[in-house]
Amino acid sequence: MSQLLLNLDKLRHNIRFLSQHCREHRLSITGIIKDPCADQKIISQMMELGFENIGISKVPECPIKTPIFFKRPIYITLPSIHELPAIVQHFDTSFNSEITVIEQLNQTAIAMNCSHNILLMVDTGDLREGVMPDRVVDTVRKIHQIRPRNIKFAGIGTNLGCCAGTLPDAHNLGIISELADQIEFELDVEVKTVSVGGSVLLKWMQHNPLPSRINNIRLGESVFLGTIPTINQVHPDLNTRVVTFTSDILEIQEKRVRPPQRSGKDALGGKPQFGRQGIRKRAILNFGICDTCPSGLTALIPGIQIVSVNSNYTLADITDCSHPFKVGDFIDFTMNYQAFLQSLISPFTQIRYLK
Repeated sequence: MSQLLLNLDKLRHNIRFLSQHCREHRLSITGIIKDPCADQKIISQMMELGFENIGISKVPECPIKTPIFFKRPIYITLPSIHELPAIVQHFDTSFNSEITVIEQLNQTAIAMNCSHNILLMVDTGDLREGVMPDRVVDTVRKIHQIRPRNIKFAGIGTNLGCCAGTLPDAHNLGIISELADQIEFELDVEVKTVSVGGSVLLKWMQHNPLPSRINNIRLGESVFLGTIPTINQVHPDLNTRVVTFTSDILEIQEKRVRPPQRSGKDALGGKPQFGRQGIRKRAILNFGICDTCPSGLTALIPGIQIVSVNSNYTLADITDCSHPFKVGDFIDFTMNYQAFLQSLISPFTQIRYLK
């Protein structure tokens, strides 16, 4: 079976450091967990050790356990117009960019006799979600013209490094900060939250001051991997071994590796890759794309090369590995963020806690 090994001591180290580091920069932290049902221990550690809230990107199918969250989490995906009642029910705040969806979200909140907070997303250059900067003030004006209104404008946010690979700089961080001032000056509307995602901002913070209006950061990858996305750097103060993927060997056979005379595509629709040819020792590992993202794994023992992947199996060439593997042995891997996320939410990958 495949397992996600989670070292709680190393996780706590990263959470404590990030909490302290961001407080020194006047930032509250929204911890990004994606799936509210994935792991309650991770969420409780974040909340107990200094993160102000949890950001979730999927509408939950299981009940959200309020005592663990302390308060209702934040929905960090643009709401689907077909899921608004569930979003109002489960989440205190949602990220929005479309005025038509905001209007229907307001009607849903009225029908459910409750309030809901809106964080307006702004596109500052990453070309993902968000209103363009020159339309932000007018959009906030339209939100405050909605009557009756059960939604509350909570602030503005932006995303960097996820779509276009845009890195933070004085220009794009200045845009979001200046917009907060502009909204308050022109509309006399308080902007309580100015939020920036995600871990890519940590690199900028190492050497540069943040604009004073930015007061919230959304962190995911740095918490679990100790890395700064987009630039693929390790943060010097974070532990990179919070999570490890491990799986057992189902078969070890020596096989003559050569392309067949006639071949089509592999099980996933790609062109088959053969790696080094000749007599090679190959191991079949007990995981595939149902369990994780195999291309995001790196074996901890040198000489192991993943050569093929399907839904349930991963084939590895272990010819050049000096370790005397046998059937039933486990192989450990480090993970990139995609592999970690897929492992965390996969129903076939067991989470095991280490200290």
